[in-house]
Amino acid sequence: MLAMVTIVFWASGFVFTGVANNYYSPFTLAFLRMSAASVVLIIVGIIMRVGLPKLKDIPLFLTLGATGFSFYITALNKAMQTITAATAGIMTATVPIMAAVFSSLFLKEKLKPLQWIAVALEFIGIVILNWDNGEFSIVPGFWLMVVAAISFTAYNLLMRKATTKYSATQSTIYSIVASALLLSFVTPMAIREVTSAPLDGLAVVLYLGTFPSAFGFLLWTKAISLTKKLSNVTNFMFVTPLLAALLDIVVTGTISNTATVIGGIVVITGLILFNRFRKD
Repeated sequence: MLAMVTIVFWASGFVFTGVANNYYSPFTLAFLRMSAASVVLIIVGIIMRVGLPKLKDIPLFLTLGATGFSFYITALNKAMQTITAATAGIMTATVPIMAAVFSSLFLKEKLKPLQWIAVALEFIGIVILNWDNGEFSIVPGFWLMVVAAISFTAYNLLMRKATTKYSATQSTIYSIVASALLLSFVTPMAIREVTSAPLDGLAVVLYLGTFPSAFGFLLWTKAISLTKKLSNVTNFMFVTPLLAALLDIVVTGTISNTATVIGGIVVITGLILFNRFRKD
């Protein structure tokens, strides 16, 4: 149940990022979103008495904040100017697979031959995603989303190191607060944009920071800590693109094209097979 609520939050995050792009620039939106999330998480941290990280570990959390939030969210914001919420959701859903592939290449964690076939299937799906009117055409937002997904993959790999010393909740709080600090250089620009934006724009930012970011990651962490089998939780990520597409129709009236639907189905099939082959 917790995992499903989290996925709904994350799917809505893609949709409302597109809405927020109408009011703020990518850097300002990232800063406001992470600042809102930081306020919520600092309050949670005080209530839970999570304490502060050791001085020597601050560089690690600054790196986690940069890869998992500052850079990732900024790139996502920019990407969402030219791609749909469904496409962003599909690309983000590949992060666990990217992590597994990078672990195989750089950390010597072996993948089975059938898993490499699943990865190839996902690649085919991504090609279909960018097939428009009989031509292979990649919009700038797609490449930004690829970079964003790689950045978030790095975050997931680095988080393994952080969670050997700190709880997942502590690591999440420290990382998100660090991301807000890293983005604070845009404060003057953010003040100008906030004062000129309507209340609707501020409401969207507060939603993004509170629910998809703060509560989303806290609930995800809690769901993982309660489950006996990790795949029972992570499998919910495959629903994200579908929910994002449905919410996009409801909120903005945007309907995904045929290439997005077919490509998304192929990518998600590859993701499911990858996890199935990992169990066999």
